[in-house]
Amino acid sequence: MEGKSEGKASPESGPIRKSRGISGIGELAGRSWRLYRKRFHVFSLIYIFYITPVMLISVLCYSVWKTFPHPVNPLVIAWITAGVIMALLVSFWGQAAFIYAISEPGLPAKPLFQKAAHMLWKFTWLYLLFMALTVAGLALFVVPGIVLMVWFAFSFFILAREGQTGMNALLSSREYVRGLWWPVFSRLFAVWAPAYLLGYVPGAGPLLSLLFMPFLMAYTYYVYEDLASMKGAVRQPSDRQRKGWSVLAAAGAIVAVVAVVYTLKNADLKKAFLQEPAKKTAPAPKATVAPKATVAPKAQTKGQGDALPNINLLRKI
Repeated sequence: MEGKSEGKASPESGPIRKSRGISGIGELAGRSWRLYRKRFHVFSLIYIFYITPVMLISVLCYSVWKTFPHPVNPLVIAWITAGVIMALLVSFWGQAAFIYAISEPGLPAKPLFQKAAHMLWKFTWLYLLFMALTVAGLALFVVPGIVLMVWFAFSFFILAREGQTGMNALLSSREYVRGLWWPVFSRLFAVWAPAYLLGYVPGAGPLLSLLFMPFLMAYTYYVYEDLASMKGAVRQPSDRQRKGWSVLAAAGAIVAVVAVVYTLKNADLKKAFLQEPAKKTAPAPKATVAPKATVAPKAQTKGQGDALPNINLLRKI
């Protein structure tokens, strides 16, 4: 069976706080803010150690892309693919480090980084499953995607605290939320909405989003902690359930791949990613309309001028 079957906290994580219900938004925010201030130096180290490599990889990929003018050059595709994979792995490691920094607040930085590295592949697999299921839900007209995001929001903390992996962690998260979807959604929406809006602040959006992320994760953890204390050990999914959800995850992965391939095939990537400004060309001179040619009066020949009096003379006769 995938993952551990018992729904208990791992010994090194300590017991989960006793609770009689889900805390209110204000209490959750207060607890999250206190943890944020207490562990801010650790969060800062995590950012330094995982954002710096991602930025370097991005710069390298940009340089390779700009060096080779043809967008379908096999070497460019290989470099970009390798860069994206490395950036994703570093990002997953950083997310795992945040999970352990929050769920184990007494863990120093060095063993925290080592633990995140040791669990990297399990977190990577869980992230891929989570994204595939979310894409499948969003493909069914958005609302199912939101439902799935709430169901599976605590799976990463379940991996860190309970040791359950992959589909077991996702479906255990769903069991914690079962019967409490609206209370859980209302509390998560209270932090999801500002997190989304912060990204659109002109100039400072990306930085504000980065600073807010540990607070959001701490808040989510405390919701999970309340649910775990309320429900205790949740029932484990059956093989039939795992297979059914695995089929949905496979469908979501196919949708994601098709969407990426279609975008790459039909988009002008040079313009979309590099956003190179168009070369300025000197304005073409305005076409001048030639003046209409004036028709010169016909010059009277000497003979015509002399003939007129003779014609008049003949009329008189």
